[in-house]
Amino acid sequence: MELSNQKWGDNTKELALPKIAIYDIIVIGLLIFVVLAIEMMSKRWEAPFIPNAHISLNPINLVKYTLYSATRGFIAYFISLIFTLVVGYAAAKNRYLEKLIVPTLDILQSVPVLGFLPGLMLALISLFPHSEIGLELVSIIMIFTGQVWNMTFSFYQSLKSVPMELIEASRVYKLSKWAVFWNVEVPYAIPGLVWNSMMSMAGGWFFLTVCEAFTLGNKSYSVPGIGSYMALAINKGYLPGEILGIIAMVVMIVTIDVFFWKPINVWARKFSEKEDDTTKGSFILDILINSHIAKFFREYLLYRLKHMTLTRSKKTGSLYKEEKKRVKDVIFTVLIYILAMLVLYEVYTFVRYVKVGDFYRILLGDGVTGLRVYLSVALSIAWAVPVGILIGKSPKLSSKLQPVVQVLASFPAPLIYPWFVMLFPNLNYSSVLLMMLGTQWYILFNVIAGASTVPKQLEEATRVFGVKGLKKVFTLYVPVIFPYLITGIITAAGGAWNTSIVAEYMSVKGKIIEAFGLGAMINNFANVGKLHLLSVSVIIMSLSVVLINRLVWRPLQRFAAERFSLE
Repeated sequence: MELSNQKWGDNTKELALPKIAIYDIIVIGLLIFVVLAIEMMSKRWEAPFIPNAHISLNPINLVKYTLYSATRGFIAYFISLIFTLVVGYAAAKNRYLEKLIVPTLDILQSVPVLGFLPGLMLALISLFPHSEIGLELVSIIMIFTGQVWNMTFSFYQSLKSVPMELIEASRVYKLSKWAVFWNVEVPYAIPGLVWNSMMSMAGGWFFLTVCEAFTLGNKSYSVPGIGSYMALAINKGYLPGEILGIIAMVVMIVTIDVFFWKPINVWARKFSEKEDDTTKGSFILDILINSHIAKFFREYLLYRLKHMTLTRSKKTGSLYKEEKKRVKDVIFTVLIYILAMLVLYEVYTFVRYVKVGDFYRILLGDGVTGLRVYLSVALSIAWAVPVGILIGKSPKLSSKLQPVVQVLASFPAPLIYPWFVMLFPNLNYSSVLLMMLGTQWYILFNVIAGASTVPKQLEEATRVFGVKGLKKVFTLYVPVIFPYLITGIITAAGGAWNTSIVAEYMSVKGKIIEAFGLGAMINNFANVGKLHLLSVSVIIMSLSVVLINRLVWRPLQRFAAERFSLE
């Protein structure tokens, strides 16, 4: 079967589509599976609205529940990816938007998953009162809030760290902003973005039980999935169901790693400074490379992208006059102050109903949870930095350990929390270890991404000058990974604050076990429907994160970008 003289736009390009081979049959099978999953999910969305879906503990239903959860995770991921490319670019390239976007991201990443629940629930269920679309969107957006911030911060940091020689080269070749974005900036950001994407999807799975089964006031809501299945099994103390749920989760994570992350990770190696054969390491990537059908559409898409890059009109840049700059600064500052006043007014509407005693108790809980958060971050740094450097500096080791790390990071630790509590029942102390399960991977993945970008010229230089051992680690690898490490710490701290809502409060066999802290308070306020106290708790948690980020981590991030840039 041949397709010739096919016109792409204004040009003519001959493409041949040879006879279908085994690779094409596999690709067609994968496409059919994706279409069937989308069709199954669409039927679920069109179903009549049922607040609390019937969840069966029959193991055969786990197949369907796994497909539901995986589909929600991928929908949330692709929304996160689009958000990352748009918002991360805007923050990195526009100094006015940067002043607004970065603090907003600091606030949003610190808001626990349950903090988004009341507003989402009321808005989306009111918008779709007769179908399951509203409830499904609530679940997907809650998964999205567990994924997106890490990706956006990574992409933003990468764009701020692009070596100046690459920018100068793009100016010499007179590339448009669109061409620079796709040919310079995105390729430079890909190693960090891929690792952080894997971590972000893992963050979405981490809160799966909360995202698929939740309580607001005296009403319970749930959608069918592995998370809701496990939540029911844990509440009923049904051990076989818990074990089967964990097995299903591991199978889903491994399958996604083999068919999705492994080929992407192997492909992303060509954007690294490391010498490696990027065509080996993933049989799925081999199939996509050798499939005639995939090749046909790949060439078409590459042609269209190249056509857009070459023909896109380039806006001529012009320098603003100093007077216009001052006017723009004044207008922007006034708008920020107006926005800040509106936010403060909204905060006041919640705070005025809070008693002084409740306010002090929330502040104390915030301080206690904060100590747990940064202790878990410190413990995570202690092991993740050396291990991350070891994995990142070796492409072969990275290839072997990446699936293992991905499975461990993606596994939703709250599923095993009840078993953990049996060994360490005092959550006031053991919750630090539980927080580490939601913190350490952010640091590890960022360190791996940073270590994989060490230029081979610098590796050769250290070898020539005889720099070895710890001296090489501290003079070469630590400076290179430092910007990535700071990004990892920022997102890890946000992840730990989020994890506090499941690390400080859990229900095991109908019994509530909790520690004193803001995470447990947020759960209690959500369960009893005290929305004003819930809102104040979320606001205080967000302000704590923003304050620490503004005073500590952002200055360190700027220092890292200026001092350790690879220029």
